[in-house]
Amino acid sequence: MMHWIVGLKHNWGMKLFCLFCAIGMWLYVMKDQNPVIDMTYTVPVQVQNLDQSYLVEGVPSEVRVHLRGPRNAIFDINPSVLKAYVNMKNARVGQENVTINFTPPTGTFIDGITPENVTVTVDEYMVKELQVQAHPLGTVPNDIAIKESKIMPTTVTISGPAHLVSKASYAVIRINLDNHRESFTEVGDILPVDSAGNVVEGLTITPKGAQIQYELERIRMEKKVPVQPNIIGTVPVGYTVKRVVVEPKELTISGKESILNGLDGVKTIDISVQGVTGSFTGRYSLVLPEGVTTTTDRVVVKVEIEPQM
Repeated sequence: MMHWIVGLKHNWGMKLFCLFCAIGMWLYVMKDQNPVIDMTYTVPVQVQNLDQSYLVEGVPSEVRVHLRGPRNAIFDINPSVLKAYVNMKNARVGQENVTINFTPPTGTFIDGITPENVTVTVDEYMVKELQVQAHPLGTVPNDIAIKESKIMPTTVTISGPAHLVSKASYAVIRINLDNHRESFTEVGDILPVDSAGNVVEGLTITPKGAQIQYELERIRMEKKVPVQPNIIGTVPVGYTVKRVVVEPKELTISGKESILNGLDGVKTIDISVQGVTGSFTGRYSLVLPEGVTTTTDRVVVKVEIEPQM
């Protein structure tokens, strides 16, 4: 035992040298077998600890995280579980610079985050109701008119940052009217707009879409109808109206579809045969409903009256 202790006390320098050499050799071997490597990951960013009455804008959806560590530790990382975050516990309305936080997996360390700091805007959460209006794009043909339009729903709810919600004055549904000649129904997206009609982006709209019904009518429809002589009165006893001939027999009339659909013919002004004993011919005006026109102002009517046999 004494000899062993004495041996320890002698040549201690050489023994320490050997120890350091062994450690160095081990480090060399380990470095060669499991070297330190770098790896870059694209990581989603979460917002944490934000008060429910606030909203935050400007937080990037993802950042690039540069990790360094032994190859085994790097290769053991599951990229799908990596998450970065910003801590908004002390958030207040306005702009502030926040740090992107990231906890590296065991055995690795952060070599850098891009970006590492961002400027975000914190605002109050606001809800508002808007009236929905139709915003027609284009025009119907010249001979077509919009008789009526109905929107469902008539109101929507918008929500989001207070500074954006306060800009929105009303909501619109945009519908293209070009080339429509018949009544139709369409569904379109609802867009919140400001007082100048500019779309306010970045808001949540409930519901997102609306339905609009357009009732159209032709304001200059043409229709061919017969001419009806309006004979009134009675001829004397012993006489009879043998025949009434009108020229032209038919006319083309123009007007709104809703009016023309109810017309089966056009009448002349009153043509009296009261007390008349002989045939006669005349030019007579037409009686047309308001808004209805024709290229012929008068028609020729021949009334044949003969004694009864």
